[in-house]
Amino acid sequence: MKNFFISLLIGIVFFSACNRAVNNEPQVAVSDFVEIRQENPNAIVLDVRTPGEFNGGTMEGAVNINVMDDSFTEEVEKLDKDATVMVFCKSGGRSAKAKQKLVDLGFTKVVDLEGGITDWKKAGGKVIIPQQ
Repeated sequence: MKNFFISLLIGIVFFSACNRAVNNEPQVAVSDFVEIRQENPNAIVLDVRTPGEFNGGTMEGAVNINVMDDSFTEEVEKLDKDATVMVFCKSGGRSAKAKQKLVDLGFTKVVDLEGGITDWKKAGGKVIIPQQ
């Protein structure tokens, strides 16, 4: 019986920690972002900066949909609402707005990178120049 309660407690803590990083936490650190991305290899990595910023360097596999563009809602509506969506911008401000819009549109698993690509680079994250 004691083992049952210990297992139950561990399960609750584990589930809470995973759920915390997705949707409930305003933003996650680079290390958590990397871990969540590794656990979700089919996640959509969404760069919400301008096309010019995106073309200057982004994360590998990232899709660019500018949160400040009038077509943002229309474009993100094309994405799978059940997929894990990992958003980032330059420093975290625009991605927080994008995350809220995504959640409001019914996306259930949204992760926002704290410090944006700026902190990503500082932590040694790989940056690529997208093919045009």
